[in-house]
Amino acid sequence: MQNQPVAKQPVLMQLPSGLYLGLVCYNPQFENLKFVLEKREFFEMEWPALVITQEKGLLPFLLGIPYFTVQRSQIIWYTTHIPSELLNYYQSFIPILKEPGLPGEAKPQPKVKAKKESDKIIPFPLRKDQGG
Repeated sequence: MQNQPVAKQPVLMQLPSGLYLGLVCYNPQFENLKFVLEKREFFEMEWPALVITQEKGLLPFLLGIPYFTVQRSQIIWYTTHIPSELLNYYQSFIPILKEPGLPGEAKPQPKVKAKKESDKIIPFPLRKDQGG
């Protein structure tokens, strides 16, 4: 079975329980983000964070769960225009590769470090007294 293509776009959404930030997942071959957010069916939101207000501004507080399921009828309000500071702070915690083209994100140059073949092999230390 082939893996389905998955697009992940950040969305800030207001639920009755609070303001949340996460990545909405969908199949870009058949859907777009607006379609997923507007239809009444359930969808997954990865690496959700509860957005809390502090002196520094809005900050995401990671919930410690990889994803949760939301239904459009539960959403009071949502936006895809997320302040860059909030998005960058959130992205520094999520354990996925940052996709190019996310709003408010600069494209960093990938750092590639060449490794020697000998660096990959770690010899197992043998004991000298291997007798019975």
